[in-house]
Amino acid sequence: MFNSGTNLSLGATYGDSAADLDGRWYHDGAPTRILVAPDGRSITIVNEFGKSSDGYAADPRNLAIPSLGITGKVSKDGRRITWTNGTEWRRDSSMPGPIPTVNIGGRWFRNGQPTSIDVARDGRNFTIVQELGLRANGRITGNGELAVPAWGVTGRVTQNGQRIKWSNGTEWTRPRLF
Repeated sequence: MFNSGTNLSLGATYGDSAADLDGRWYHDGAPTRILVAPDGRSITIVNEFGKSSDGYAADPRNLAIPSLGITGKVSKDGRRITWTNGTEWRRDSSMPGPIPTVNIGGRWFRNGQPTSIDVARDGRNFTIVQELGLRANGRITGNGELAVPAWGVTGRVTQNGQRIKWSNGTEWTRPRLF
């Protein structure tokens, strides 16, 4: 017996598809991307470092990326995705939050050993060199935190700009010049 209330569909409709999420996104001003498959449910995200990860849209406002162990919640206006790893992707390239007024560039010290940070012209990205000479790239996030993904650490600059407290428990300091 055929139930007249049954809704048959040959494809994803606008209301239950993640198709509107397809395209360019930005994380702290750096370009990212979401590719939505024709089924409107399967997605691939590409982060700001070019790394791709597959996932799916549970519905148009809830995304899951099992290989990364994260989910994302799409804002009502569809212009922002808040991920459970603490990051946020936006449709526009404007960088949330102010660029810190404290200049982090220059020489720092960890336990008396020299370290350094070289800030790029964009004011957000930097190259960091630790006391053993190892280098990595980092960025200043929208909330002013220093992120160094290659080392798995984040840092906070104190208000006076003389100390960075890193998430691994270390601190970098620099002498006052005045």
